[in-house]
Amino acid sequence: MTTITDICNAAISHVGTRSKISSIDEGSAEANACATHFAMVRDSTLRAFDWNFARVTASLALLQGPPARWAYKYAVPVDSLRVRRLNDVPLLVLPETFYEMAADTDRTGAYISVILTDASPVSAIYTAQVGDPLRWDQGFVDAVVYGLASRICFELSGKEERERALTQMWQLKLREAAAQSANEGAVHT
Repeated sequence: MTTITDICNAAISHVGTRSKISSIDEGSAEANACATHFAMVRDSTLRAFDWNFARVTASLALLQGPPARWAYKYAVPVDSLRVRRLNDVPLLVLPETFYEMAADTDRTGAYISVILTDASPVSAIYTAQVGDPLRWDQGFVDAVVYGLASRICFELSGKEERERALTQMWQLKLREAAAQSANEGAVHT
């Protein structure tokens, strides 16, 4: 059962400090570094690949008032970090005349992400912001640990060479975890 504190302590260990934290909110230099970078590392690692545990398929909510050149405007789910497919077609394959990602405001004036298109209805496959490490697979956990270690290394140790090595390890762990996730459920004969 991996916790955020476990992930932070593993990252701190890779940095080479002897300290451990009991909570990300405890106020120590190590905890403050982890608190500063944890969510950014988690979200950038989630965005980096179409992780099985974070993949969500949803019909998009139709909004009123699309701009003149588009027939429809849909709300991107608030937990979406990256839209991967629309109507089961990868975004990279779709022509740029099929859709446009944009910002808009809701009824309260808050900014939201929208998809403008001439297609109806529209469903999306997207990577959700999964904050609970109990839902993460172990490869993803390892990648986050090294990503966090690379982000906090210089702040805690001042060692640029170690920071570069940890960044390389993050990239390696990210590729390994992505390959494992992609191979899950694949039929091998």
